[in-house]
Amino acid sequence: MPSVLKKILVMSDSHGYSVENILMKAESMGPIDAVFHAGDGCRDLDRYAGDLPMIYQVSGNCDFFPAARELTFDLFGKRFLLCHGHHYSVKSTMSLLEDRARDVKADCVVFGHTHRVYNQERNGILYLNPGAACERQFMLLYVYDNGSLYARVFS
Repeated sequence: MPSVLKKILVMSDSHGYSVENILMKAESMGPIDAVFHAGDGCRDLDRYAGDLPMIYQVSGNCDFFPAARELTFDLFGKRFLLCHGHHYSVKSTMSLLEDRARDVKADCVVFGHTHRVYNQERNGILYLNPGAACERQFMLLYVYDNGSLYARVFS
């Protein structure tokens, strides 16, 4: 049976609301190894930067400061694509985001924008939208020692 190698806190769309309760709930389930924020309030994590491990964040359509629109990176043996999703029209289609995920050879795509939870594997790529942190929604993404990924939704 595989065991958990790493745990990633995944959130999006906090829109200036406090994420302290989300952080406390996630940390109550054990150490967090990384945090992903998919925009629209990603700066809401800044005050916790000294207390959190690696933070990966991108800007959304409601973030008005210089920040990356998209990140592609390798972490814990997986390739991630992190974006807000508005540049890929995720409210109406997944096809543009799927094309980009294939282009960058992502294992997992994390996006936001819709405020709706999405957790689906398509053509070998895991697509995650944690919903809206401003509505207390988030995910924990587990990376197992056998290379598999599993996301659990909390609200």
